[in-house]
Amino acid sequence: MTQQSYRHHFVPIWYQRGFLASGQTSFKILDMRPEVFKDASGKVRGQGRSILDKGPDAFFWEKDLYTIRWLGRTDDVIERQLFGTIDTMGKRAIDAWLAEDYDTVHETYWYVYEFMDALRLRTPKGLRFVQEFTRKRTQLDLMVAMQELRRMHCIMWAEGCLEIVRAPKGSGGFIFSDHPVTLFNRYVFPGNPDIPPGQDPHLHWQGTQTIFPFDRERLYILTHAEFANSPGPRKARKPRTNSRYFDPGTPMVRYDECIRTRTLTEQQVHEVNYIVKARAHRYIAGRTEDDLFPERHLRTTAWHQLGKFLLPPKHKVRKQVGHTIVRFKDGPYHFQDQFGRRPASLAEYEREVERAKEMEATFRRVLTKHRAERGEPPPGFEDENQSRD
Repeated sequence: MTQQSYRHHFVPIWYQRGFLASGQTSFKILDMRPEVFKDASGKVRGQGRSILDKGPDAFFWEKDLYTIRWLGRTDDVIERQLFGTIDTMGKRAIDAWLAEDYDTVHETYWYVYEFMDALRLRTPKGLRFVQEFTRKRTQLDLMVAMQELRRMHCIMWAEGCLEIVRAPKGSGGFIFSDHPVTLFNRYVFPGNPDIPPGQDPHLHWQGTQTIFPFDRERLYILTHAEFANSPGPRKARKPRTNSRYFDPGTPMVRYDECIRTRTLTEQQVHEVNYIVKARAHRYIAGRTEDDLFPERHLRTTAWHQLGKFLLPPKHKVRKQVGHTIVRFKDGPYHFQDQFGRRPASLAEYEREVERAKEMEATFRRVLTKHRAERGEPPPGFEDENQSRD
């Protein structure tokens, strides 16, 4: 039998290693709420260290964080089988993005979001959200609820605008926190009374972006298309069109136009790190002690002034949105718009089919004319010859 594990890393070891400099074996970790020691009378006598030196396998874990107890015994099946599989596939998917291996990206694309979603819910901050959202009290009920909510963010992430930006060479690069997938809304500051204490702005709000450092050098940014095209404070808390945390039918999405052309300035990297720090639960980790205090390098920490550069270039956004029409070999069609909306009735579906057939006929006429002008056979001629052969 497999030996039961008790040290449950809520930030995987392999992910942490991506933030180490070459030859480095440990991080500088900032504890933003160090333990306070009091005597019997309640008087404060001391405080724990706020800056720690720890390696990837020595921190960002809690004992029995996912252990369940039933029938008089303990079981770490969630750590071994659920998160073990998610972490393995998530690593493969992220490695493919970093290597620009698009064959593997095609095979593993959704695993990036499954890993990110699990990473948001499995941390101490994420588990507190699950507990408050579901009102579960026992460990077993909490673990069941966490699995039921898993994948809740994936649909809207996949339907957003995708961008991977780089940190400049020679900079300290990006830091990570004990809650690595960060939801950022310039118009919803930490501590905003409209948000439960310690929690993040809602993902379905148009102005909420997701920032997730893939490693020390590269940052994944996900933005709702409506806000990317027309940002502003009035839209910041307005729900995205067809916003939903779950979808019974997985929509078709595209990733081939992910924007990968930008390198941030060192000042912009400091802004990203400050946002990560402000949305962390308790700990952040960096390469050096200076990395832990990005606010020292900022001209302002006013929340609404931060992260303006996180919006993708508008002329690049257009390539990631549009209406999707697919005709399958056996005849049926699939239709959806850029927000994942599909025909709501048979009559609407049939109207879309007629439009698709007209579009196809027009395309064939134009292509036939074009090929005739060039002295080439009409479209489909080669295929017919090949099928006869």
